[in-house]
Amino acid sequence: MSLVRGTYVYPLLWFSAIYASTSFEVLPGTGKGLRAPGKAVLGEPTRFPQTPLVWAHVDWRVPLPPNVAEPFEVFVNGVPQRRGADYELRGRELHFSKPLAKEGRLGPLRWLSIFLGIAGTYRKNDSVDVVYQAGGRRTVAAALPIIPPS
Repeated sequence: MSLVRGTYVYPLLWFSAIYASTSFEVLPGTGKGLRAPGKAVLGEPTRFPQTPLVWAHVDWRVPLPPNVAEPFEVFVNGVPQRRGADYELRGRELHFSKPLAKEGRLGPLRWLSIFLGIAGTYRKNDSVDVVYQAGGRRTVAAALPIIPPS
C-alpha cells in the first residue's frame, strides 16, 4: 500500500459504500499530509474555473384582475408586502424577485394517502392576495395565479 498514489481502506468504515476506499495523495512540497485528489486542503488556495459571471434577474409575475385599481395592498401568505422592497408594479402585473410557488395538481396516490390519513401534502403553496376598494367597499382578490419565470 503506497500513500503517494494509492488506496487506503478505513477499517471502521468497511461497510460504507461511500467511504470504503478513498484515493489519497501526498501534499505537494511538504512530503507529509494526505488529501483526496481534487479536494481542497485548509490553507491552500481554491482554484475555480474561469467562467464569466452572469447576473440574471428573474421575476415571478402575478397578473392583477381587471377591476383592481390603486391604491391596493398586497399580501403573500397573509404577510403584507411593500412596493419597491418586496414587489414592483409593471403595467397590470406584480413582479416578485423572491421565488413563489403553487402546489400544482395532486396525483391519485397522494389523494389516497390523504383520504386514508397516512400523509398530508407538504409542498410549498404560496398565496398572493390583493385588497382594494371597489364600489366604496374593501374587496379581496384571493389566490391570484402565479406565473413562474420562463
